[in-house]
Amino acid sequence: MRNQDFSRTRRVADQIGREVATLLVEEIEDRRVRSVTVSGVDVSPDKRVATVYVSLPLDAPVDETMKALKRATSLLRRRLAKRMRIKFVPELRFVYDPTLDRVDRIEQLLREQLGPDSGHDSHSEAGNDDSKGES
Repeated sequence: MRNQDFSRTRRVADQIGREVATLLVEEIEDRRVRSVTVSGVDVSPDKRVATVYVSLPLDAPVDETMKALKRATSLLRRRLAKRMRIKFVPELRFVYDPTLDRVDRIEQLLREQLGPDSGHDSHSEAGNDDSKGES
């Protein structure tokens, strides 16, 4: 039974993630939240709280965007209630996820270290083994 609970919680989390991502683009008029990417959702075991992890564009002000998301929370819950077939729509808590920012920063540092002419693709050499088929 416990495995079924986990599976259902995961399905609810996935659906909340998809619906919130759609609602942010289609239903919320605040431009700051339209560029938000939902990077993941965790739902508590009792399904009362959904933590929605969001990534922002590099130029987006984190504090202002998070405040705008908080203001939109009640509208989002009402819209979720209409779209989802669950008895109780969890409380939404938005959390900034800096993962994409870190990836962009690492890529930037690598470009700086390797230089602009480092278009070397290690994957292209991996599949070119000229010794295959030669006897």
